[in-house]
Amino acid sequence: MTPRPAVPPILRSAQVDRGVEDAFDVFTRLIGAWWPLATHGVFGDHSGGISFEDGRLVERAVDGRVSVWGEVLAWEPPHRILFTWHPGRDEDDASEVEVRFARDGVGTRVELEHRGWEAFGESAMPRRRGYVGPGAWGHVLDHFADGAEERPEAVNLSVLDGAYAAFFEEAERGGFGPPPDGEWDAGQVVAHVALNDLAMTAVAQAIVQGRGELVFANEVCQDRAVLDAFVQDAGDLSQLVARARSISAVARAATARLDRSRLATPVHCRMLHDGTVVLDEPVHWGRIAVHTQATRHLPAHTGQLRDLRT
Repeated sequence: MTPRPAVPPILRSAQVDRGVEDAFDVFTRLIGAWWPLATHGVFGDHSGGISFEDGRLVERAVDGRVSVWGEVLAWEPPHRILFTWHPGRDEDDASEVEVRFARDGVGTRVELEHRGWEAFGESAMPRRRGYVGPGAWGHVLDHFADGAEERPEAVNLSVLDGAYAAFFEEAERGGFGPPPDGEWDAGQVVAHVALNDLAMTAVAQAIVQGRGELVFANEVCQDRAVLDAFVQDAGDLSQLVARARSISAVARAATARLDRSRLATPVHCRMLHDGTVVLDEPVHWGRIAVHTQATRHLPAHTGQLRDLRT
């Protein structure tokens, strides 16, 4: 049998002014805060987040749908990660992506190698061309470099951080009883906060990318069927809380990328409460993502969990 001709890998790199450990952390744990999902995702405008979960790279839509992009083959923090690559395809239709992190002066050089094209046979070169040129891996790494930037001028998020800490402290205490008729149980409350965070992350990403017609709606993340599917996918309550905490860290990091001018971006917000529309108009995004989230939304659900405790 004639061996398949070798197809050269795609090689791209980025330089970030962060230590190796921090660069690895931003690329892996906080990947959802910088990856340009609206243009480089399976779910498009409905995409809410991407993360490494249980040895897989997973994209989540704001309605809870899941797409597995790849499986981790090597995880060697803080210097190397290797994973299969098949966004929108079956796992047996995959190439490989390796990302290496090396100290370079006071910063870190991040090298990405996309290889394994020979597995696609005659379609190898056409498939490879889809990842070369403007808008491909170089564009993604530009967003990574931006996400890794220190932002001393960023808006103070300490009140938001405190609200998240209080919510997750309450969620991790456990001991919840059944809810009153028609209200959410503890799992549904936690799932709602996580799905709301996915939706807010999607808006933050869209603002960074300068996309028009920005919309934020909370109807889907109040749908009981969507909440129950998210709870079931996570597992028990402790696993659900851990996943929600991870999603919240990404949402917080995505918000931290927005300076004051970006936080002042008008976003059409359609907000429901108990099935009633309470807001349906453009609002400066900082009012929703920072002020309302920290002073109203998270405290309300923290109290909701507290009231469920027997």
